[in-house]
Amino acid sequence: MQDIVIYGCGGFGREVLQVLHAINAVQPTWRCLGFLVDPGFETDTPVHGLRVASRPEALNCAPETAVTVGIGNPLAREAVVGRLIKFGLTNFPTLVHPRAWVGNFVQLGEGTIVCAGSLLTTDIRIGAHVHLNIATTVGHDTRIGDFSTISPGVNISGKVTLGQRVEIGSAASVIPGVEIGADATIGAGAAVVKSIPAGCTAVGVPAKVIRQP
Repeated sequence: MQDIVIYGCGGFGREVLQVLHAINAVQPTWRCLGFLVDPGFETDTPVHGLRVASRPEALNCAPETAVTVGIGNPLAREAVVGRLIKFGLTNFPTLVHPRAWVGNFVQLGEGTIVCAGSLLTTDIRIGAHVHLNIATTVGHDTRIGDFSTISPGVNISGKVTLGQRVEIGSAASVIPGVEIGADATIGAGAAVVKSIPAGCTAVGVPAKVIRQP
């Protein structure tokens, strides 16, 4: 079994721990050493029996220790990855829940997490450190940029392109052929029927831009 730590012990960090447990139930793979957090957020109270610390050495991390980042916000997640690399922690495994369905011609970048119930069909390319939350679907020929966050129940159709650090709220849908620019935010329950420029926030059915960069 390989040692791993989870950065972040909030809601999604604890969901990542459950992904590790599910993987181990099928094939013992990961030994979780604990949770890493930002300085000032460490606690003496264990979370699910695991230590919470702000320094990698407090969890006995070695250079080969794997790290998975359970921070939902794309910008914060990108910053955390940068700090971890400076600490010398560069092993970011791709984690796929056993009850996710991933097609044969799907590329998943390092550090990406695919949660239970997700379905990815074919000829899809997912960047690094992407979160595909519970019960998301991704259609053929879609591209998702690094550090994007796809919330639970999102439906992304075929030939969709998402830039880096895109955040899509729960139960939103994106029709085929749409492009969503880098750093855009799509509100929960939105229906994206036309392309959204970079840095914009769009909400509603159909989704309309309410905030520009």
